[in-house]
Amino acid sequence: MVVQSIVLLLSGILFAVSLITIDQQGLHFQLYYLAFKLTTLLFIPLILLLIYRKMTAGQQDSISVNSRSRRHVIAPLIVIVVWGYLKFYSPIAQPEGAIVGTDTTELLLLMLIGFMINSVLEEVFYRVWLQTRLEALLGRWPAILLASLLWSIWHIAIQGNGQWDIDVATVIANHGVTGLFLGYMWARYRKIWVIILIHGLMNASPHFLLQILFH
Repeated sequence: MVVQSIVLLLSGILFAVSLITIDQQGLHFQLYYLAFKLTTLLFIPLILLLIYRKMTAGQQDSISVNSRSRRHVIAPLIVIVVWGYLKFYSPIAQPEGAIVGTDTTELLLLMLIGFMINSVLEEVFYRVWLQTRLEALLGRWPAILLASLLWSIWHIAIQGNGQWDIDVATVIANHGVTGLFLGYMWARYRKIWVIILIHGLMNASPHFLLQILFH
């Protein structure tokens, strides 16, 4: 358990440091971003889990992310609906940008790829793999805080402006709070589709999806 948590933590730290320390301009950054993300958040954890399963074959895994799989879906759905209203349709919702002339098929394909690379992969790594193990070691809220901090920090690479104090404060204030919300939803309901759906809606709001479909 400790070894798994340390390896996953180091993978997340390596991903953040790798992005923050390279040139963040042009096509090269996008390629590095994809390579670093797949390597540190997918391939390394998968190798770790495969090794662990082989070493513990026949033994019961102490971590079970499906221990509450029978819980009704009504409660998380209510949370998603309320959150969606507040974020996209309430008086405090931020205005959405308009879609410029672009091929609809290309946009949908890019959105699908982005959904898999960002929403699915990030939630599997930071919440399902990392946070679950940290919960077993540290408890619920320390695990949520640590996973949320690690998840928020790497966004400096794509949203920072070179002022480290402001960049760190901004991503922690924005993504850190979002990470706490996602982390709590995972800890509370243990339903991966809930956090993936919320993450996906954050990246591509209903307004954006409707603009693409009817563009």
